[in-house]
Order: sequence, then structure tokens, then C-alpha cells
Amino acid sequence: MSHTKVFSMQVSKMRMSEEKSQELLIFLRMMSKKGFFIVLKYVKEQKNISYNKVLKHAMDKKIVESMASITIILNGLTNLGLLERSVLASRPIRTNYRVTRNGQKVIKKFIELESLF
Repeated sequence: MSHTKVFSMQVSKMRMSEEKSQELLIFLRMMSKKGFFIVLKYVKEQKNISYNKVLKHAMDKKIVESMASITIILNGLTNLGLLERSVLASRPIRTNYRVTRNGQKVIKKFIELESLF
């Protein structure tokens, strides 16, 4: 293999590594926002929970101060692939959340990190 090809492969690996680092940084920024990890752990404890129950818990515990805040948190966790959202077509329409496998892995890793401090 030529030196040029080896160098090109190394540069390509570095770019991929930089992209992964950037993705991790974005992920950590999201998870460090107020309430994200606390809500994720609460949903895990409850297994499958409605939006209204998450909202009530978050408001009672003063995790958030508004309905809009919990919506942002739940949408953010869903967009990160840590929560799964399902809409039940009953009357009234209900939205439920549950933690995904990736969400469970993240919770486990964050708890391990917490134990270091």
C-alpha cells in the first residue's frame, strides 16, 4: 500500500473520530440541560408513563416550571433515541413514553459516572 493511501486512510479515520466527538459533545450538552436526566430516570422507574403523569411529577418536584419545559425535555429525549413515544387513539388521546434500550444504557453509564463524584 502506498504512503499516500495510508495517509489518506488515517485522515479519514481522524475525521470520523472528530465527527463522533462532536456528536458526543452535542449529546452531553443536551443531557446536561435541566431536568433531562432526572426525567429519563423517572420514566425508567415507571416503565410506561403518560405525558400528564410525567408533567405532574416534574411540576411537583419543581424540575420544570411549565408545560412547555416538560414538552421540550420529552421531545429532546425522544429525538436522542432515549425515549419511545406512543400515541393511544383512545378518548381522550394519550401520549405514553418508555425508555428505549439505548436509554437504559445511557442511564447505566450516567449512574456509573455519578458514582465517581
